[in-house]
Amino acid sequence: MRIAWDVSHQEFTIEDHYYFSILKRGLVAKGAEVFELDVLRDVNERHVDVLVLNYPEKPFTRRDVEIISRFLHDGGRVLIFGYYSNEDNIAATVNSLTKHFGLVLRADKVYDPVNNENDDPYLIVTSRIYDFNNGVKKVLFPCSASIKILSKDAVTVVEAEKTAKSTLGGKPILMAKIAFGRGTLILGGTCVFWDNFSIEKYDNKVFSLNLLLR
Repeated sequence: MRIAWDVSHQEFTIEDHYYFSILKRGLVAKGAEVFELDVLRDVNERHVDVLVLNYPEKPFTRRDVEIISRFLHDGGRVLIFGYYSNEDNIAATVNSLTKHFGLVLRADKVYDPVNNENDDPYLIVTSRIYDFNNGVKKVLFPCSASIKILSKDAVTVVEAEKTAKSTLGGKPILMAKIAFGRGTLILGGTCVFWDNFSIEKYDNKVFSLNLLLR
């Protein structure tokens, strides 16, 4: 398995030891090859299986969308993650890509006064995991926005518990996916469910490895 961690759109990189060393060690231990990708078009030339866009801060161009469409069409998996409260205009940046595939990151905050970590309503805990859930019972989703599904072909991967709410109303979907060609695009509302703070809580590590390696 070859996993490309994009940095061409100013994303957080897996090479940041402080935040992502546990995730990288877990992937390498499973035999995956993990590397930074600083030129997006190279994703279609380097035999990549999974492309990660973890909190992109630079909007995607039409050419970028074409590159990623080709990658998906040929069987690749794309994972793109945002954050709550539209920090750094993250919703618009993420949506410059994902709107072309029927998924949108909302400019909201999801909070849960009941199912949370350490009595913090923004550290959301949920057991409603519908895919990539082998060995997974609960996950922690800190500081998450919600996902709006535009396409009838998209499906929910993770949903907050019924006690959760969005500051914009509606059902708080935390992660969704859609098939495109032979590949799959996955959009999540938070980029920090697999950082060193979260990954060893609940079943976050197993879930993270499932997303990247399954």
